[in-house]
Amino acid sequence: MYVYRIMLLLVFCGYLFSPLLMSGWGNPDVAWYRPFAIWAVLIALTGWLAWKRRQDNLHQRLGHHESSP
Repeated sequence: MYVYRIMLLLVFCGYLFSPLLMSGWGNPDVAWYRPFAIWAVLIALTGWLAWKRRQDNLHQRLGHHESSP
C-alpha cells in the first residue's frame, strides 16, 4: 500500500522538476550532470522513505514501541 504513495511522490516530483530538467538539457552553459543529479536525489529520497517505513513496520511488529512520558 505504501509503494503507491512513494510512486505518487516520484510522479509529483517529476512533474514539479520537469521544467528545470528541460531547461537544463537545452542550455549548453549548464553542467551536463545537473538533470541526473536531480533524479539521483529524488531516487535517494524515495529509497530512504521506503527504508524508513520498512524499519517502522519492523519495530512495530516486534513490539518496540516508544514510550511517551
